[in-house]
Amino acid sequence: MTSIEEIKKLDYELTLKIASLLSVDSSVRKFFQIATISGTFIFWGIILTIWYAVSPNSRNEVNSMLGVSLIMLLPVFGIKQSIRRNRPDFKDDRFGSVAFDVYSFPSGHATRSAYVMILMPIYTPTFAIFWIFWGLLMITSRLILGVHYISDIIGGIILSSVCLGIMYLMGWLPIIPWTIIS
Repeated sequence: MTSIEEIKKLDYELTLKIASLLSVDSSVRKFFQIATISGTFIFWGIILTIWYAVSPNSRNEVNSMLGVSLIMLLPVFGIKQSIRRNRPDFKDDRFGSVAFDVYSFPSGHATRSAYVMILMPIYTPTFAIFWIFWGLLMITSRLILGVHYISDIIGGIILSSVCLGIMYLMGWLPIIPWTIIS
């Protein structure tokens, strides 16, 4: 067995163990099924529209989040269509798990979670802990529901981080964490 095959096998086995932690009828699993809806692009479109309407002083932040959300759709979709990795065969795709396509790499939820955990604490520092908790909840939900492999999650986080770095260097983001620290 080659190293790549061994890594794929380990990825499958670890993901299956995580997805098997909760019984199918567990109330905690039901919570994850419902909570994962808040990681979709449609949900975020609604949230950003409401934020734009009720907070005129935050329009730059809302526009930034909307721009990042739209731009991030392109690499996620492009990579998914290129790699065409099927979702795990043990996925729980009942109501709430939200699988808009059959491909799993990279995780769109993990990509979105990463940029939300980076940008929203900057834009809304009072809610920083909430955004970090929310992002970790989204990432965990995708694994608990078995709709993504661990490598899909890691790929989404890396993709989001690289894209945010590029957007910042191009002047598309007003601030990014390391400019606050320095």
